[in-house]
Amino acid sequence: MKKKISLLLIAAFAMFAADAAVPHPIVLPDIDGYKTLKGDMHIHTVFSDGTVWPTTRVEEAVMEGLDVIAITDHVDTRLQKYTNKGLFRCDRNESYRIAAAAGKAADVLVIHGGEISRGMPPGHWNALFIDDNDAIAAAAEKYDDNHVKAMRAGLKEARRQGAFTVWNHPHWERQAQNETRWYDEHTHLYDEGYMHGIEIYNGFCGYSPEAHRWAIDHGCALISGTDTHKPLFLNIDYANGMHRPVTLIFAKERTLEGVREALDSRRTAVLADEHVYGSEELIGELFSALFEVSDIKYSEKKVTFKVVNRSSVPLFLSKAPGSEQVVFPRDMIVRPFECMTMTIYGLDNKKPIGLDSFDVNFYVNNFLTEPDKPLVHSIHFAFP
Repeated sequence: MKKKISLLLIAAFAMFAADAAVPHPIVLPDIDGYKTLKGDMHIHTVFSDGTVWPTTRVEEAVMEGLDVIAITDHVDTRLQKYTNKGLFRCDRNESYRIAAAAGKAADVLVIHGGEISRGMPPGHWNALFIDDNDAIAAAAEKYDDNHVKAMRAGLKEARRQGAFTVWNHPHWERQAQNETRWYDEHTHLYDEGYMHGIEIYNGFCGYSPEAHRWAIDHGCALISGTDTHKPLFLNIDYANGMHRPVTLIFAKERTLEGVREALDSRRTAVLADEHVYGSEELIGELFSALFEVSDIKYSEKKVTFKVVNRSSVPLFLSKAPGSEQVVFPRDMIVRPFECMTMTIYGLDNKKPIGLDSFDVNFYVNNFLTEPDKPLVHSIHFAFP
């Protein structure tokens, strides 16, 4: 009987352990001269219209190995439901204060932000690195009957506070029912210096190629955020290896000052749904850092070498032009942390390769430098 009870206890413990939360970090290497920081730039809590306490947002960040999060609760009075009901007695900066204290203890950088939520145009905008959401809300609320004027007033106050401002989810179906559109008002806001970044990936509505193109054409930082309102485990299938979308920030140092300098310098990329979006320079360096080539061996008829994926991002590769004189797999996947051996032959694998040197060129199909334009990576081989 005792043995049976013990077995039941062991089984119950095993079931509990299987369901328990475990660290699930996003792993990426640093690149030359910069630290690769992972950040969620769009997060809500119970202090606007979310359902999660600010400390939970920090705990979620720790589990995924994030370096930085931005608390961006809606600043509009109409969304301060708990304050209006008398449940909270605080200002619009309280969620940041709570998260910042938790972040200090957990070594997570927390950005003081807020979301100004108006109709389209111009839509919703995040103001990051601000001092006082109450002042931003007060400025916007003077024009509640005109969402264009309200947004301009809110952004003007945010700029007075030194904010980095981001146009959020241009493709959100509630404000872009039939097309993702750039309005004249967006041109005015851009020309007046209010558009520093564009959210090209949002946790609710996914990737927007239009927003990606606009960010490139206007020199805006590429930004991603979950826009999460509920506990993240309800949206992210951690058990099957999924991760939240994140902004990659290539910073000189792991501090809030380093994050801000990188944003101002537009050294950002986006990682979402096993895809990386960014400039050819930045994501090219990132790929070179995580794709390790070693143990090259030359023989008359073939060249073999090992490749290792030093990240938690799978790599989807396919043969690119410039390698027509050699034969290697035209399509392959190098899974996270996988090591594999590659073999290169000449056009006839029974004969010598017959080349003094050659290049192995391939597309990295899930690293996009522009919409529908994959990164090209080349490995040069020269016979000794």
